[in-house]
Amino acid sequence: MLVTLMIPPFAIALGAVFLGESLGPWAYIGFAIIAAGILVTDGRLAARLRRS
Repeated sequence: MLVTLMIPPFAIALGAVFLGESLGPWAYIGFAIIAAGILVTDGRLAARLRRS
C-alpha cells in the first residue's frame, strides 16, 4: 500500500523535471498530505512515539 501512495508524487516530480511542468502550491500541499499518510500507515512513527 505504501508504494501506491508514492506513485502520484513521483509522477508529478518526473513531469516537472523532464517535461518542464510547473508545480503549484497545491502540489506541495498534496505531497505533505501523502507523506503524512505514509507515516501513519507505516507504523514506525507510532512505535517511536510509544517508546518516548
